[in-house]
Amino acid sequence: MADRTIKVDYLARVEGEGALYVKIKGRRVDEVRLQIFEPPRFFEALLRGRHFTEAPDITARICGICPVAYQMSAVHAMESALGVKVEGPLRVLRRLLYCGEWIESHVLHIFMLQGPDLTGHESALSLAAVAPEVVKTALHMKKIGNQLLKVIGGRSVHPVNACAGGFYSWPAAAELKALVPELEWGLEQAIAAVKWAKALPYPQLDVDYEFVAMHRTDEYAILDGKILSSQRGHLDEDDFENHYLERHERRSNALHSYTAEGKPYLVGPLARLNLNQGFLGESASQVLHAPAGLPAFP
Repeated sequence: MADRTIKVDYLARVEGEGALYVKIKGRRVDEVRLQIFEPPRFFEALLRGRHFTEAPDITARICGICPVAYQMSAVHAMESALGVKVEGPLRVLRRLLYCGEWIESHVLHIFMLQGPDLTGHESALSLAAVAPEVVKTALHMKKIGNQLLKVIGGRSVHPVNACAGGFYSWPAAAELKALVPELEWGLEQAIAAVKWAKALPYPQLDVDYEFVAMHRTDEYAILDGKILSSQRGHLDEDDFENHYLERHERRSNALHSYTAEGKPYLVGPLARLNLNQGFLGESASQVLHAPAGLPAFP
């Protein structure tokens, strides 16, 4: 078999702007380079000298799809520095805000980003041509998540209501109650979405991952908790940078994360699910462990 070089100058559906380079010798892949060439935005430098109240709103601009993750990280950092602890209804409301982001972000990922790839479509538009109801339902579900962000966070993109110590203002109770029918419909569709996603033709890939996620002993961890690793056990938040490092690679503007031993590790929804599935709600647990579901994590 002749040697080949595969070069894709622009990749769609990645965070930032990406390119791919693959060099093949015979039947062996000799070199693979994933390049994220979007210029770095230096948010760390932007925050220097700013008042602590500005940090949450500035960091929310890191991403328009998952702004709450960055915003709440900034809020928690400010609260840790100030010795502030948020409990009770304020914490519940923050958890609900986070759930709104999870709804719109995960629906986007499943149906618009990964779903087309796994079903042989070049985009969600071509998927909609053969399965319009799937895409319409996905857009409706995403809208529900954005509505939650707007009611609680003040805006559906880059919310502005969260601050150190709580929120600048309480959401209107009537607006939250008005979302209940939509959320009940969305729960039914989420269960159907899990069944749909489990039937997708995933490629066979066996990797000895180290999963890393937040963990609590009283609920499915979303907002806070200790760090849990599938290989290292529990770690304190302050100890994270002793075990997990970041470094620059010449081929990419994106930081690359490794364990202290130089190995990759996995964070995000899959790591969180594998480490915390014992704390899922009843409905989520049932659909997860239904026939053809995911195996329990050892």
